[in-house]
Amino acid sequence: MKIKVLIPNSGMDRNTLKARESMLSRAVSSGTQISVDCILCVTDEVFAGPLLLQEAIRAEREGYDAFVVYCFSDLAITALRENVDIPVIGPGECALAAADILSNKFCVITTVEGNVSRTYRRLMQNPITQKKLSSVRALNIPVAELRDDPDATCVYLKKVCAEAVAEDGIDTVVLGCLGLAQYGEEVEKECGVKVIDPAFVALGCAELAARLTLKPSRRSVAAYRRNQK
Repeated sequence: MKIKVLIPNSGMDRNTLKARESMLSRAVSSGTQISVDCILCVTDEVFAGPLLLQEAIRAEREGYDAFVVYCFSDLAITALRENVDIPVIGPGECALAAADILSNKFCVITTVEGNVSRTYRRLMQNPITQKKLSSVRALNIPVAELRDDPDATCVYLKKVCAEAVAEDGIDTVVLGCLGLAQYGEEVEKECGVKVIDPAFVALGCAELAARLTLKPSRRSVAAYRRNQK
């Protein structure tokens, strides 16, 4: 089985992408191949969408069994599902589904304060968050700097999680940026809450979706037809 993972933000060198492949391999079976690539684009759906669509179509033609949009915002996933017949996985929706199963009350941790209101507005369209989301909190570390100093990022993450536990009474934390992948393990031990890491949840879901052919029917998500009126 082959899974294509597309990171829709800044450019990364091949060594960095290989490191992502190695990290994410923990979430899948030993025989599953993960290929991680990125596109040179800001993380805005208007600009990233066409490039994601191009890469999803290419991945299907190259024989990949599933396509993962490596962004908590699940950029353009409905449009991608209209255009390809392989499962398209959004880490955000997978993480929220996991939170619905595991939590009574959870918070989402994003990168910087400027993302909080935008993230909150988007999440509140989901009935899961309407029932169980306590707050969206910021680390105040830009996404490009999350992996520059892992120890410092973990310190900030533990601090924000501890505040959410004390102030909101949460039992679960959802990491609201894929740049935080793998940082939740220490937080889970120290803060006594479940940390849902969308990066690993998405890859596990992608493998399961490909194995069981879990994808919407064309009665659910109609195929895109360019000349359709």
